[in-house]
Amino acid sequence: MLSSGRLTQRRQYTLFFALVVGVAVAGYLVGHPRGRSAGIVDAVPRGAWLVVTIDVAAVRSSPIAQPLIAAGGTSLPGLGPLSDACGFDPLTRMKEVLVTSPETGEPGEFGIAFTGDFTRDELARCADKAIRARGGSPATSTHGAFTTVEDTADAKHARVAYREGGPFLVGRGAWLDAMIDAVDGHPGGPGPEHTALRESLAPKQGSPAQAIVLTALLPSALREKLKGDLGAELGSEADKAYVSVLAVSEAGVALGTGGAGSTTELVAELRCETPAACSEVKALVERKRLAFSREIGVRLLGLGPLLDSLKVDIHGPSLSASARAPTDDLARAVQRALDFRGGGRAHASPAGSASPAPPQVPAGAPSGR
Repeated sequence: MLSSGRLTQRRQYTLFFALVVGVAVAGYLVGHPRGRSAGIVDAVPRGAWLVVTIDVAAVRSSPIAQPLIAAGGTSLPGLGPLSDACGFDPLTRMKEVLVTSPETGEPGEFGIAFTGDFTRDELARCADKAIRARGGSPATSTHGAFTTVEDTADAKHARVAYREGGPFLVGRGAWLDAMIDAVDGHPGGPGPEHTALRESLAPKQGSPAQAIVLTALLPSALREKLKGDLGAELGSEADKAYVSVLAVSEAGVALGTGGAGSTTELVAELRCETPAACSEVKALVERKRLAFSREIGVRLLGLGPLLDSLKVDIHGPSLSASARAPTDDLARAVQRALDFRGGGRAHASPAGSASPAPPQVPAGAPSGR
């Protein structure tokens, strides 16, 4: 058997892999990328291992996203909740969001780019107030065409960069400077690997419009380290199956849907080191699908149709997967999951209209769960 430390590392990697192939089942869903990627993706510097683009306008109107939006306001890493500081919830004005992170660099470096109906002055005041609200000391400087705002009392917090017309940037460390340079015309863009993955995820005829696109280049150094950690202590065949996951070098996911009555589709594309590794990943995914499909809790949530529709195909060292389900069913599944976890404060119908909260159970009475 694996030691607890090795098992923890394996599970961490497996959870990340699960995120890559199953992202947004209960997250940001919906939308249409048309007219989006050419601009905001240019804010990605070379050397990014993760690139995510989201159509926020579509997310706001999604039946699936409604319960999630009702659960809380917008909060950005390093800045915290923004509604109080800004006087409005920036999510209500955003159009597109990009999240990216470097493969190398200091721990915690990240970058966010977004566009929306903001003015330069609005964002300047918003950033200044957000920093002061947590007891910081804001200071401004310039970098290329951008004005940056940072907390001089705490270098670990995020910086904000803005210019008239956007895109607007939030980031930590040198990665934010690299994003500014990319927007200003220095060599940038997500790189050929990300571009190829995004093209392979493009919707086919009859597929719903895409909402979010995620591509990840899984660092070889990390995968080799984990392979070494696992290699000497492999026990069961199930343990050995996880080694195939470590042979996935690139992964992409795209999710699309529409309004009430539409279909939601999740597609994934993986690049493996060898065709045999992709075959092992396919077998692992199909075993997990079968196991989850037999879970009564999964069926009660309403995720059965999504699991039942899962298709996995192999093309040499590449693996393609897709799953579809009615959008309204998934919206109800998200609400049930939030209710089960105690997060369903406000209920939303698939059309987005609020419905009454369930009656409170008197103290001492059976909960029924």
